[in-house]
Amino acid sequence: MKTKLLTTLLICFFVNLFTAQTLVKPADIKMSSIAEFLKGKGYTILEQKDTFIKIENKNKAVLFMDIDEGKKYINLNENILVKKDAAKEKIDHLLLDINNLAMIKADYLPSQNSVGFQYFFWITNGFTYETLEDAIIEFFLYQGDAYGLDKDKIFDYQ
Repeated sequence: MKTKLLTTLLICFFVNLFTAQTLVKPADIKMSSIAEFLKGKGYTILEQKDTFIKIENKNKAVLFMDIDEGKKYINLNENILVKKDAAKEKIDHLLLDINNLAMIKADYLPSQNSVGFQYFFWITNGFTYETLEDAIIEFFLYQGDAYGLDKDKIFDYQ
């Protein structure tokens, strides 16, 4: 009985040791480490700088990630073009609907004629790569929900 209990405890210890999440403190954050982690999770790294990466998921959706200078948050963002003939009131109505979604914020960017989606992933007290990946997955899901709200086909998906 003691052997089975000891064996079970050792197995649990080693499983936990190899699957434990590591806390990354803001002072230790490196976009190269984030890019390497995401690459290992199946994302394609399209562009990478010291404070910025551009990734693509398996569905070819693109996401930009920027670290602010104070290392307080990582800004997840993407801009989607709006059709040139889209009426301003329809854009405003769509933005109201999108901003009722829990996670992402959307703004109209007239200079680019696009809707900017963004989410701030706070890293002030540290984070794990796994929670960052969860936020990325959720961002893509909410962005998909936002596309579903586009009943008037305002977005230009070219």
